[in-house]
Amino acid sequence: MPLKESAGSDPSVEPARRRWLGLWVMMLAMVMDLIDVAIVSLALPSIQADLEASPAALEWIVAGYPLTFGVMLVTGGRMGDALGRRRMFLWGVAGFIVASALCGLAPNAEVLIVSRLAQGVFAGLMTPQILSMIQVAFTADERPKAFAIFGAASGIAQVSGPLVGGLLIEADLFGYGWRVIFLINLPIGILTLIASAILLRESKSEEAQRFDFPGVGLLTLALLLVLFPLIQGRELGWPLWAFLMLAAAIPAFALFAWYQERRDRRMATPLVPPRLFKQRAFTGGLLTGITFFIGVTGFLVVLAITLQTGLGFSALHAGLSLLPYALGIAAAAGASFGLVPKLGRLLIVIGALTKAVGMAVLMVMVTAAGEDLTSWHLVPGLLIAGVGMGLVSPTIADIVLVGVRQEDAGAASGILITAGQLGAAIGVALIGVVYFGTLSAGSYIEAFDNALLFQIAVFVLSALLAFLVPKPAPGARVEPGAHAF
Repeated sequence: MPLKESAGSDPSVEPARRRWLGLWVMMLAMVMDLIDVAIVSLALPSIQADLEASPAALEWIVAGYPLTFGVMLVTGGRMGDALGRRRMFLWGVAGFIVASALCGLAPNAEVLIVSRLAQGVFAGLMTPQILSMIQVAFTADERPKAFAIFGAASGIAQVSGPLVGGLLIEADLFGYGWRVIFLINLPIGILTLIASAILLRESKSEEAQRFDFPGVGLLTLALLLVLFPLIQGRELGWPLWAFLMLAAAIPAFALFAWYQERRDRRMATPLVPPRLFKQRAFTGGLLTGITFFIGVTGFLVVLAITLQTGLGFSALHAGLSLLPYALGIAAAAGASFGLVPKLGRLLIVIGALTKAVGMAVLMVMVTAAGEDLTSWHLVPGLLIAGVGMGLVSPTIADIVLVGVRQEDAGAASGILITAGQLGAAIGVALIGVVYFGTLSAGSYIEAFDNALLFQIAVFVLSALLAFLVPKPAPGARVEPGAHAF
């Protein structure tokens, strides 16, 4: 199916330079989004004091963003396919800027909560366009490098969030206190918006013109039934309604799948094309990715609690302690693009097992140091774990999207990122049970050790699941027929 504004399959030097510049601009938007997620928790004490926010309000200030972000991703990706990926990316960035301004100027907790929900919606509109534009804009040889840049930027943004947050809060720029963590998005966002408008070219699928509004409603309901109890359940002591919602998610997803099959048979464009799940690379990679990310986010949560609450590290000290992890991600992601064509799924296996080794080294060092733990004890384990992360994250994106038709690029990208969000939510819930269950009868070090055992098991399992991904066949990579930059 042709894409609008096709630039041909053999771009000149100038369009190629423009594509890479466009990619870096989109990375700036993604980093802005991910850092914003990570730094909010550090500002909660200041927000509570300034706005007289209740504990429930603080929970929603943190949890509201990933909830609307996760729910919006697939819909946002499909809107890019239908209405134009560049257009949706620009609308997403513009909306994120406005929502950030409202967060920074919020006079009370209620306005801040609504503004955080809006941030998640616009981030969910913006983010899937990045992966789908990589898929349609770059050649098969260029994509591993593009995905490696995406993986490195994503990983570094997540772990540098606490460091950036600590610096901003301690600096107290212009006397704005916690508000600066949101207002800093304005100059970054405006720069991104202007550069994107200049550099990005439009692409969309002719097939995706009839938008699936009933599908949006059904998928939104199903995702809410999963994400809401996972995000809020532990904080509220796992009430009965949380388990009832999770149980209700099963028939909700079944109804959504039935409707998508029915719509596909009637030749109407479904929100999530059923043909995607008939590709082993897509389904195997998706399952591997969900499992892998169960370990990633949960680990960062319990590490932050152990360092700050358990051992008395400041927010800035805890953020600085994560630098070896960020360096490992950057180094490995930079090397991965040359290894993906040679190793394929084996690179995921190697990366996941390396991550497990990093967790094991970390456990040995933490156990040996005990309450005398310092940042230096964390360096070897975090560095090894970062290398594992840097090998897996971009490789999963490349493998999952490799055989996806261009008209499905937005839907597939949204599903992939949603899978990561689901994995993160599940991981935080499960590791919370292990960590806080141990903490109720033991020390922070004991709780962290048990959490690391859980992490090791998760990463070994994700390495085994990677064998569900088929070995790449000769000529498996499909060249894009258009360029989005």
